[in-house]
Amino acid sequence: MKNLAVALAFEQSIQKEIERIHENTNQADLDLNEKKKSNITSIDQMMFLSRFKARMKIVLAKTRKRLKDAQGVVAEKQKELIEASKARKTLEILKEKEIKRFQEKIARIEQKSMDEIAGNLFIRNSVNNRV
Repeated sequence: MKNLAVALAFEQSIQKEIERIHENTNQADLDLNEKKKSNITSIDQMMFLSRFKARMKIVLAKTRKRLKDAQGVVAEKQKELIEASKARKTLEILKEKEIKRFQEKIARIEQKSMDEIAGNLFIRNSVNNRV
């Protein structure tokens, strides 16, 4: 469970990173549009935004690849947890069956002892009643 939690946390951090990249890109677009409206835009700013967006596309592609890898790890950890849960449940069932067999064996031994005691008492009472 701990390994799965770690993997999920890592996956979520990558998803937040992707969201942050989108937010930064959108904010840069909004800033440029505001500057265009106020006629303060320069070609350098437009080129800077273009390079920034191109770089963000590359970073986003790499981050999505990392997310895909992280999702694979999460799936693997989930599978391991399911297998461990199945194994644990199987062991619990086997343990319960073994306990039941043991209790039945004890009950048979106790019943045999009780039958033997009852038989001895019957014989003793029969002998005492004859005398």
